[in-house]
Amino acid sequence: MKKLFAIILFSLTLIFIPSHSKAQEDFHIDCKGGAILLEFHTSKEIYAQDADKRWSPASITKIMTSIIALESGNLNEEIRFSANAVKQEKSNLGLKEGVRVPLYRLIEAMLVKSGNDASVAIAEHIAGSEDKFAELMNEKAKSLGMFNTNFTNASGLPDDAQYSTARDLAILSVYAMGRSEFSRIVGLSELEFINEDATKDQTLYTTNQLIGRHPLVDGIKTGFTNKARRCLAASAVFRDYKLISVVLGAENPQVWFETEKLLDYGFKLKDPLYPLYRDFKLEIPFDKENDEDTG
Repeated sequence: MKKLFAIILFSLTLIFIPSHSKAQEDFHIDCKGGAILLEFHTSKEIYAQDADKRWSPASITKIMTSIIALESGNLNEEIRFSANAVKQEKSNLGLKEGVRVPLYRLIEAMLVKSGNDASVAIAEHIAGSEDKFAELMNEKAKSLGMFNTNFTNASGLPDDAQYSTARDLAILSVYAMGRSEFSRIVGLSELEFINEDATKDQTLYTTNQLIGRHPLVDGIKTGFTNKARRCLAASAVFRDYKLISVVLGAENPQVWFETEKLLDYGFKLKDPLYPLYRDFKLEIPFDKENDEDTG
């Protein structure tokens, strides 16, 4: 009887589910910088809205910074914080000049806390300067097919010459989430950050408020500046079907709910019965943050 009911329900669902093209016509993401949704394993485009519009990537930039570090650095080597690194605007770890931290710990802190000082310290350690590191970032971007992207810094702090698109950042996100160490880090809700400056040992909490609140989301990176507004690259999995979304130029808290809407759109196209299994309500506590640039 249950099997018969499921078959009838599935048939009725198919009747009332609009076609993919019709669904796209009626669907819209509330953002100014573009949005895109990809299937992770094939990179198939499911939805795109102004996906090739150039936009400041803010701290989504740190995805590329971490990839360069993971692929070219000695992860156990200790990195010394320079005067230039410690003077970076927030968000940062607040460490003192001369403090040494293993590279892998800095990568974790940079991705979880979105530390601008950590990103600069990493860049200086690997390439000698942030400018030289940006050259490595751009080389990697081109190799991935990110042809509408230009990096000038490792943190994502405002620079008119630094830009990307929702499409390019989705390409980067797919690549990054394919690395097990990266995907582990961006799935963390918190991180115990320990370093030689004993007064600065701290628990770092993820800037991605979907982690732990949306049961399907397992990454990846937030971004915010006054210019870029709220930006979010996200990854979610339902029954082994993995999606990558990017939303640029949204507001707070809408960026979280627009991302949720985009992911729901993709999962419903894959499985018309998805709404029947979706037994949670996303709740994001609204914290009216100030408008200082945070990268």
